[in-house]
Amino acid sequence: MTKQRGIGDGLCQALITMQARQLPATVCVQGGADCPLLGKQQAQDILHRLKQDPTVTIRLESRADELPHYEDLEPDCHADPEEVLNRKRDLDVLQRLGLVPGSIRRARYLYELLFRRVERPYGLCAYDTPGWEGCPLARSGAYESVREQGWQAMVYARPQEEMAEYRRRSAERIADGERLYIRSHHLMCLACWYAGGKGQEPRPNDTIYEALRRIQRDPEVPITLVEGCCEVCNCCDGFHPETSRCVHAGGLIRDYKKDLDVFQKLGLMPGATLPAREVFDLLFERIQSTTEICGYGDDVVMSQEWTICGGPGGNPGYVATRRTGVF
Repeated sequence: MTKQRGIGDGLCQALITMQARQLPATVCVQGGADCPLLGKQQAQDILHRLKQDPTVTIRLESRADELPHYEDLEPDCHADPEEVLNRKRDLDVLQRLGLVPGSIRRARYLYELLFRRVERPYGLCAYDTPGWEGCPLARSGAYESVREQGWQAMVYARPQEEMAEYRRRSAERIADGERLYIRSHHLMCLACWYAGGKGQEPRPNDTIYEALRRIQRDPEVPITLVEGCCEVCNCCDGFHPETSRCVHAGGLIRDYKKDLDVFQKLGLMPGATLPAREVFDLLFERIQSTTEICGYGDDVVMSQEWTICGGPGGNPGYVATRRTGVF
């Protein structure tokens, strides 16, 4: 029987649902502000969950498209100013993030993106325009004080000690195990980093260096190609051991596509096992440039989620390793 972890807790399962305007509001609350957009208990519950569970997904909502048609309104009906401002807040937040109502992302992804694109809540939650004054706390500095600390101030961050222990275990297993388990696109990551011999030091967030050394020492070691997180991911700050999920920047969904694109190019399926030498011979024969995989074939960035690792034009490190080989 295959042991399964993490089934049913993927990116489409929203564990927290909030109005888009409430995302920056949680930051203000974390900074000590008594934000009127969130009830105190609701805010505490959200903040507690964010700090406990790195797999948390958030659905951002807005009622901007639920307005009645003007013909359905009473002649003297006037809009509630606070509701109007809230609709604008929702859409302003979503526009800054490049998202739409109903979007679901992992918490870490959202707060990284929020802090990168929203420097302060003034101009988002409050204005100088008469009748649009909004939240009096928008200039309190509460949001800015948390933003300076980064996403770790809002979301669970994996302890350094845990990552170090997982690195030790992973390095031992890679050095002595009967086979290596590597996600297919990580073969290309290894080649890019090795860069024809330039990559000679351990990497801080994975054990690709250790895998390369094992492959060079034993070119016939079997490599089982997997889809999703593999043993070189175990020490990453974005790996969650309890669920085996990647929680780094929203799960790096682009990497799942890369895995499948590599399998398709190689003519293999997840679970295929080949000697290391054969795997890399096949890789370099079938894939000439990272543009084919990491650049999606056309080097066009469709959205934040589909950015190109290493930038468009192809990674020269891969070309160098393809020329020299890894052995």
